[in-house]
Amino acid sequence: WEIIVKLFIRVSILFLLALAVAGFSRFNTGSVTLYLGNYEAILSLNLLLIVWLVSFAVIYYLLRLYINLRRLPNRIQRNRARNTLISSRRHLNDAGLHYFEGKYRSCYDNALKSMKREINPDNKFLAYMLAFRAANVMRDSEKEAKISAEMNQFSEPKWQLAKHLVIAENLYNEQRFGQCIDNLNAVLQLDHKHIQARRMLLKVYLNLANYSKAYEVLTWLLKNDSLREYKASKYKARVISGLFKAAVSAKELSGYYNKLARDEKVSFLYAKLYFDGLLRLAEYALAIEFLAENLKVETLHLIYSDAILALSKKLEDKIQVDKLNLIAEKSLLADKSNANLLLALGILSYRQQRFAKSQAYLEASSHLKPSLDVYVFLGLVAEETQNNQLLTDSHQQLIANIRNLG
Repeated sequence: WEIIVKLFIRVSILFLLALAVAGFSRFNTGSVTLYLGNYEAILSLNLLLIVWLVSFAVIYYLLRLYINLRRLPNRIQRNRARNTLISSRRHLNDAGLHYFEGKYRSCYDNALKSMKREINPDNKFLAYMLAFRAANVMRDSEKEAKISAEMNQFSEPKWQLAKHLVIAENLYNEQRFGQCIDNLNAVLQLDHKHIQARRMLLKVYLNLANYSKAYEVLTWLLKNDSLREYKASKYKARVISGLFKAAVSAKELSGYYNKLARDEKVSFLYAKLYFDGLLRLAEYALAIEFLAENLKVETLHLIYSDAILALSKKLEDKIQVDKLNLIAEKSLLADKSNANLLLALGILSYRQQRFAKSQAYLEASSHLKPSLDVYVFLGLVAEETQNNQLLTDSHQQLIANIRNLG
């Protein structure tokens, strides 16, 4: 369409010039005499005008032809470069498409073709990255090492960052966590706020069970990650659980627990983890204090009876036994048919040498939920009170329960 418009304009201009010459010739009857040595030429003014116009047109087009011929090599070179660029981009697009389609061999081949012809350094680096990932997925270590070595030519920070991150992902998938950490630290040196690198670093530390380092990374993510709520729910429980289990002192355990948000402290999960940690460290006084402070917290009712029972089996100190017994009795008022609370009170009463009360609690618990612990402590009560019938019955029930478990 553009060519047609240009042709129309040119024809129109020629037509207007012809009309102008024809109009001018009607009123012009003069002549021009040209001398060259002994020669003389007499031309009408109209003819001279036509010759001048034709000469101008011929010279103009000869100059255009000469200039176009001079420009022809450059034009051929530009066309070749354009065709090469189009071919390179097509191969790069095919490489990316085939990577996501799982055609890794084709992805690798197209990426190689693209990187040989690509001019733009960013696109060339992308082709190298696709080839590297494809070689890694195909488990072709020779090709992977070759591409990795060639990628060293890209020295700009943005390229180095992407390279280290991709290598770290591959190492993580291969569970080579030490080298993975090195590459992730290289990424963070280039960009200390890189979210994806820190998320991966968190997963690496969790796999290595290095919960103190994982906690440091998680703390940073909670402050800086825009997806912190989702990520917290996904990883925080694992990190805190690992920290509580790895804590070697009550101070360390309480330090992590006190850093939790208020609603997290009384949640079922973190409260149970904290209480189990106190039992593991034999910090029974702190465990009793924890139960007393949270007696009326509804979210802890699910673990309360189990916690009291577990603690009652470990106590020997009379003061601690009395305190826990008081807490258990208060809890029983709210849930009188709880077999675990009855069992715990039976054990605690036995520790207090109130054997009649202990027997009553234990028998009530056995009616609701027979267990080995019930009959073991009934046997102990029978020995202390020299109740042979109770001793015989408890031994029989104990043997029957052991057989059922077997």
